[in-house]
Amino acid sequence: MSRTVQHDFIAQNADLAATAALLDKWIDSQLHDRRLPGLAAGIVHKGELVWGGGYGFADIENGKPVTLDTRFRIASITKTFTAIAILQLRDSGKLKLDDPVSQYLPWFTLRYEGAPAITIRHLLAHTSGLPRDASVPHWTDDAFQSWDDVVITTQQRKPVNPPLVEFGYSNLGYTLLGGIVTAVSGQPWETYIKTQILEPLGMDNTTVSPTAPDEGLAFGYYKPNAEYVRKATPFVDTKGFAPSASMASSVNDLAKYARFHLGTEDSPVLSKHTLREMHQIEWLNKDWQGGYGLGTFVQKIGDWTVSGHSGGYKGYLTQFMMCRDHNTGVIVLTNSLDSAPHEFVDSIFKLILPEILKATKPAPAQAKAEWQQLEGSYSGDWGDVVVMVRDGHLQIVYLRYLNMPPVNLEPTDNPLEFVLKEPGNPWETARFELNDAGKVTRLWTRNEYLLPKG
Repeated sequence: MSRTVQHDFIAQNADLAATAALLDKWIDSQLHDRRLPGLAAGIVHKGELVWGGGYGFADIENGKPVTLDTRFRIASITKTFTAIAILQLRDSGKLKLDDPVSQYLPWFTLRYEGAPAITIRHLLAHTSGLPRDASVPHWTDDAFQSWDDVVITTQQRKPVNPPLVEFGYSNLGYTLLGGIVTAVSGQPWETYIKTQILEPLGMDNTTVSPTAPDEGLAFGYYKPNAEYVRKATPFVDTKGFAPSASMASSVNDLAKYARFHLGTEDSPVLSKHTLREMHQIEWLNKDWQGGYGLGTFVQKIGDWTVSGHSGGYKGYLTQFMMCRDHNTGVIVLTNSLDSAPHEFVDSIFKLILPEILKATKPAPAQAKAEWQQLEGSYSGDWGDVVVMVRDGHLQIVYLRYLNMPPVNLEPTDNPLEFVLKEPGNPWETARFELNDAGKVTRLWTRNEYLLPKG
């Protein structure tokens, strides 16, 4: 049985409200058909949790329902917090991303023979060439190493590749980043994350290093056995690997985190410039279908670029993804190892985002009467163009490239000067020169000009 909440933004848009109701029924049916124990989901738009739902059970045996305040182990979503900590320290001048790791962890001497030193940037983007995990089977035996043991065993290992050869996801790498945070800030990683990120964002229902027992934490569950009975997973402390996978949070708290990640202004946590940098591709996959930024996966869902992180922990699978272009984020938290949260996130985006875009579509552009005097054909050494009014916009059409979209001219305070809305040439301008008779004598684009024809 689902328990959903929705913002007035959804209730006041009939098609969006109908789609949200369909989403609720679909998630209910997925839990039933897949026999999943529990799931919490949320949609954030323009800084608000506009829709959220708790489904199934946080504790099957006692019938405890999942709510939007139920905490789940968010596993590798923790890496986004560790990355923010590193970027904060960079912005405050305490380190540089291209500094070698050994500058802050002097014991770290790992280096692929003949290759450059491993840097902080390499760790952030998973391009260091380091092994994925510890030298012990901690994901199988549920026995994570202490930081001291990480230090001892890491010194005995070797990179599997030189830096920047391949993308190689490394929990070990983010564990080392946590060590750098501690070394540079003088605070334990846990304390730094709480005081410098969680508290400024008001995330008071998020725990950095969870402990047991915890009434607010959903039980994690293994896959069902042959009789479709699920066994609860044991509580496991990540110890020295905490900076890569330890944290626990809820949809309501991660909605606050999403508000931060979707922001376009400076915040107490990061500047808008650094936040944008975090969500841009640092490593591009060879198929050009996605990559990794500075602590975030960057990928496509349909026609949209989304960024964020997934998480996998014994008993929990989670995903936190933002479409920054359209100010919308989707959060899915589950407490089972067979839940495939990425499928839920993909489906929620494809179902809901088109309706959000419809509901927030700006009013049609209105052409201005004075633009008529600017219309006409113009010629230059590089080809001819036509300036025309269409769809409420003043447009430039390149005759040599008629198969390409027209370039809209965005008005400025100067009625004869416009911003070219052209991919690859942001903020370039177009300017019309008139003679005393009000006729165009030149069309300037990007500091070059064309002349009227005829």
